Amino acid sequence: MGDESDQQLPGVISSISVQKKNKERYSIFVDEEFLIGVSEQTLLKFNLANGDTITHAILRKIEREEGRFAVKSYMMKRLGSRDHSRKELFTKAIRKEYPKNIIEKVLDELEEKGYLNDESFAVKFAQDKSHLNKWGPNKIKAHLYKKGISGTVAERSIQKVFENKNIKEVLLHLVLKGKRRFLREEDLYKRKKKVVDHLARKGYRSSSIYKHIDELMKAIEQ
Repeated sequence: MGDESDQQLPGVISSISVQKKNKERYSIFVDEEFLIGVSEQTLLKFNLANGDTITHAILRKIEREEGRFAVKSYMMKRLGSRDHSRKELFTKAIRKEYPKNIIEKVLDELEEKGYLNDESFAVKFAQDKSHLNKWGPNKIKAHLYKKGISGTVAERSIQKVFENKNIKEVLLHLVLKGKRRFLREEDLYKRKKKVVDHLARKGYRSSSIYKHIDELMKAIEQ
C-alpha cells in the first residue's frame, strides 16, 4: 500500500463491505477511511471483522496474501482454458509482472494439489498432437522441450503414446494425403526424397521412415 494508507495505521476496522463490481471482493475501511480491497479467501483466512485493529505488520501480511491470491487466480484461469506445463505458467505469470517468489510458491502449491503435473501434461500433449496433427515423436519431443518438459519425461510420454500405434498406417495416411504433390515429381529419386523430407518434418524418425519407404512409394504410384 502507499504512504497514505500507512498513515492510517494502526487503526480499527470500522466497516467491511462487498464491492459493487465484484461480489467476491470486499473493501475494508479503517476509521471510516478505505484501506484495502481483499478477496473472500483473504477475509476468511485472517478472520477480519469490525472492531479488529490493523497494524502495519498485519497489512503487509494481507498484501502478501492478496498477491498470492492474484497469482493463483490467474494461473487457475489459464489452466481452465487448457492444460499447461509448469514452465508455460511461470513464463506467462512473469509477463504479467507478478513477483517471481510468489509465482514459484503458487506453482508448488498447484503441483501439490494435483492441478499441475508436467508428466500428465506431456502425455496429453503427445496424444493430441499424434492423433489430431499426426506429428511424429521427434516433433512432439521438440515442442515438449520448448514447454519446459525434461528429456526423460518427454521420452517416457512419447513411448507411452506410440507403444501401440501402427506407424506404418500413419505414414501411409500422410503420404497418400500428399499423393498428387509427390507425383508431380517425375524423377523417382527426387520423389522419394520429397516423401522422406515430408515425413521427417512431421517428426517421424529416419528408422521408421526407411523401414517402410518402399511400401510407401508403391502406394503413391498405384
